[in-house]
Amino acid sequence: MICAPLPSALSTRHRSTILALGTIALATATPVTAAHADALQTRIVAAARATPTMRHAFRRTLAFERTGAPRKTYVEQFDPSRPAAERWSLISIDGRAPTPKDIATSRKANHGPIPSYAELAKWFGSPATRTDDGGGVLYRFARLPAGTFKIGSHDASADTQVEALVNTSGAVPFVERVRMTSNKSFSVMLVASLRSITVDQRYRVLADGTAVPSDATSALTGAMMGKAGTMRTATSYSEFRAIP
Repeated sequence: MICAPLPSALSTRHRSTILALGTIALATATPVTAAHADALQTRIVAAARATPTMRHAFRRTLAFERTGAPRKTYVEQFDPSRPAAERWSLISIDGRAPTPKDIATSRKANHGPIPSYAELAKWFGSPATRTDDGGGVLYRFARLPAGTFKIGSHDASADTQVEALVNTSGAVPFVERVRMTSNKSFSVMLVASLRSITVDQRYRVLADGTAVPSDATSALTGAMMGKAGTMRTATSYSEFRAIP
């Protein structure tokens, strides 16, 4: 399940990530096939499902900003070799070392699901149209399966459109970029409303052949207590290290 962050006044923490991939340039010249799962989708789903989520330690950098508030940047480390309660550790906030209070808050926070290419297996096999363009294949999904894309307790899956670009230039195809968009308004906890959501994410393949998240951005526009605003996040993943 992909969970987008709530406006900060509704969240216990200003750190959230969104699992989706970079901005996609649309292919234009080639024919589009009918909306159904095809052999390449099946192959991608199988590869995603087989991708381990606990093989690598990595660093996550999240920049968070919203209307009327200063930009905040958090750096965290994930290490699957550590006990479950200690796998996420806070490295810095806005370039400074975290205080003991910051660390205690981070340990209590919900860090969300482990960012992983495996998440694609939950929806990539859904009906889609396909456009072939040289070394890539672009899939367009009119909606996501129920429960796939949630904003807080709201399930935005049915109102979310997706474009996913598969890189087919190498021996093993992989999803390189994904864009998710939703323009269906809804309310959150009676004090906020969201009008539009855009999520972009990129994946890359490590030297050991494992596909991993590379970077992600999200933008949510809406209103809090009647005041319009925007919330944006930019996340990057680095320093992947295989755990023996």
